[in-house]
Order: sequence, then structure tokens, then C-alpha cells
Amino acid sequence: MTEQHDNTSNTDPASTESDETPVAGVTTLESPQSGTEGGKELKEARFRRERNEARDERDALATRIERMQRSEIERLAAGAMAHPGDLFTLSGNTPADYLTDDGDVDADKVAADVAAVLAERPGLSRNSPAFDPSQGTGGKPKQPPPPTLTWASAFRRRN
Repeated sequence: MTEQHDNTSNTDPASTESDETPVAGVTTLESPQSGTEGGKELKEARFRRERNEARDERDALATRIERMQRSEIERLAAGAMAHPGDLFTLSGNTPADYLTDDGDVDADKVAADVAAVLAERPGLSRNSPAFDPSQGTGGKPKQPPPPTLTWASAFRRRN
């Protein structure tokens, strides 16, 4: 008894599998409620419902993991790029292209693609702030600190 499973969730009410699935609190006239056959149909319907719920949960978790992987890749790219989301747009890659065989984000692949994108378009790199050492001093050069007072200078004779 092998059964092929498709990856689509079965939420369409016109589907052939859900025609036999009873709705909670509603009984149909076609499905017998007594005997072994009725119990078997209810059991199969419950298994189909649980299977569909498990598929929906699996799909939601896969989407969540992909979103987390994308965020990690963008975090790694943010060190060099002003807009790390441009990495996916300009390289044409998806988050799956930056994963290792174990499913972890490969920082070396991200760094290589960031370097390639920035070599092609250097204007996408992060702006480094300009530094002007004269700012904050009013345009005057720094004054040397006043001399420190010592006991010997306190007893020294003044002119």
C-alpha cells in the first residue's frame, strides 16, 4: 500500500479527499455512522485532516526558516553594502544558494558575492563618514594643556 504524497495542502472544499471529510459537528446522510465501515471512514478522515495540518505546519516552518536565513545573509552583507537586500537582486541568487550542505549560511559564499557585486558597482558600498579633525575646536589649533602644579612650583619665587 504505497501512496504518493503531493506537497500541496488540501484546503479546497471541492477536492476529492475532503468530500469524505466530515465537518466538526455536522454529519452527512451519505456516511454511515454505525458499524466498522463508518468508523473506518471517520478514522481515515481524521488521518487526512491530521496529514493536511502537518503539511500546513511544515510549510509554515519552512517559510519561517527561509526568512531567518535571508535575514542572516543580509546581516552578513550589511558589513560592506549600504542596502544588503541588493545582494539578492543584483546577484540573482536565492537564500538557498548561500547555504552549506548542512543548511547553515556560508559566510564565505556571502562575502564572495558581496565582493563581486561591489567590484561591479562600488557605489553600493557603505558610506564611510568623513572626518575633519578641526571640527569641534572652533577652527583653532589645539592649545597645549596648562602646566601641572607641583609642590616645588608652589614655593618658587615669582618675579
